[in-house]
Amino acid sequence: MTTSRIAYAFLLGFLATVFCLQWWQFLLYWPLVATLFLVLLLSALLRIRSKNSLWICAVFAAFGCIIACWVVMASTHVSTATSVEMHANGETVTLTGWVDEEPDRRPLQTKYTVRVHLLTNGSGATAAVHGRVLATDHRQWPEFSYGDPVHIRGLLERPGAIETFRYDNYLSLSDIYAVMYRASIQRAEGVKSGNALFAILFHTKQQFEAQINRLYPEPHASFMAGILTGSRKGIPDAVLEDFNTTGLTHIIAISGYNITIVVSVVSAALFWVPLRWRLVPSMVAIIAFTLFVGASAAVVRSAIMGILGVCALTLGRQYHVRLAILWAAFGMLCWNLKFLWYDAGFQLSFLAVIGLTELSPLLNRIFARVPAVLGLREGLQMTCAAQVFAVPLIVLLFGRLSLIAPIANVLVAPFIPLAMLFGFLGTIVSTVAFVPGQIIAYLGWGCLEWILQVSQLLARIPFASIHTPIINTWGIVLYYTLLLIGILRANRTQISCDP
Repeated sequence: MTTSRIAYAFLLGFLATVFCLQWWQFLLYWPLVATLFLVLLLSALLRIRSKNSLWICAVFAAFGCIIACWVVMASTHVSTATSVEMHANGETVTLTGWVDEEPDRRPLQTKYTVRVHLLTNGSGATAAVHGRVLATDHRQWPEFSYGDPVHIRGLLERPGAIETFRYDNYLSLSDIYAVMYRASIQRAEGVKSGNALFAILFHTKQQFEAQINRLYPEPHASFMAGILTGSRKGIPDAVLEDFNTTGLTHIIAISGYNITIVVSVVSAALFWVPLRWRLVPSMVAIIAFTLFVGASAAVVRSAIMGILGVCALTLGRQYHVRLAILWAAFGMLCWNLKFLWYDAGFQLSFLAVIGLTELSPLLNRIFARVPAVLGLREGLQMTCAAQVFAVPLIVLLFGRLSLIAPIANVLVAPFIPLAMLFGFLGTIVSTVAFVPGQIIAYLGWGCLEWILQVSQLLARIPFASIHTPIINTWGIVLYYTLLLIGILRANRTQISCDP
């Protein structure tokens, strides 16, 4: 009996219980469920008189279930009399607080996440409240930044579902349970609040995006900002629709894929260094990139999953990396278990890292003839492995399947790291010497133009993307079951062929 099997039992019990409690959140029953598991644990311990591995695994799986129950119970949001959402009944109020996140600036509106501490109703009565409110400003002037004290006035409401999209669940990821869809925002008295490091990071990111706008025309400027900083503001709807049709949306959102590209660029630059020695530079590059784009929760999550993927590929020790992935998921879910329930980014990143760990090594023979220059082979191999694992969930979440996605990704994959490299270098150099930076940035513009033209051309092909309303959870389960069987057989064949 090894400790790794015990760890697997504990972690899988924890993850399975958290997953199931998404649908069975009966607050009054959780203590009862936890007590039952505790009874099971104690009875199992009393029955263990020998090294019975099955019983030991069952005990630790039960212990994982107990921990999951208490984590769910402890992290579930319970409104109190002073919670701001208790006043979200559709009446006009004035809230006082400070901007608690980087503002989400878009062409026709700006969304501010405001942490409030004071509420004034229509009759002038004030009350102390607490919580976070998402306020949408359509005037967009004056502009506010992270940490600014503000007054926001408007109809205070609870978020609801938008068609089939559970907007309330999505906002609960950020601990937001009240919204103002049309808010009037004014500066309040007081000094800036918040974290000084985040304020510096957000300001640096804003200045970097402003420099991109000086170098590139639209839609290239918005596209470059998307792949470098994760900002999607200003990208035309037609371009977004082409990306959706061709399965290229992942390249304009900071995710595990962007982290993969960063690693690919570093690996290509260090091609003359042994593979194991590239691990530390790759991890440093991921951390630097995470801090540069603002270190939001989604980016941190992608960075953690990306580092695990790098360890899997560099060290070549799948058995231990599997445990590392599960422990990372355990830690992130203890921090915010709603990642597993409502965050499509976490779900897709988790599947992508599993694809990198389990499937990517099995694709070596398929991609053996692809040139390794500039990390092309490695990037393409990792992209395909990640997509094989992520595509079913994409279909389940968005109800469409891009049949042209494999071809589109093969055509654009070599140009994405080049676009990121030339775009980043050009923007940095242009802050010191504009003309040399503009020349470098022009190379990045050529890469972006190629990607835009490819997506536009392929999106016009009939049946490039099809809607799949009939897909269900059982279909997803069948897909991953067959995929797991195929991976197990391939691993067994590979082991038998090794000398």
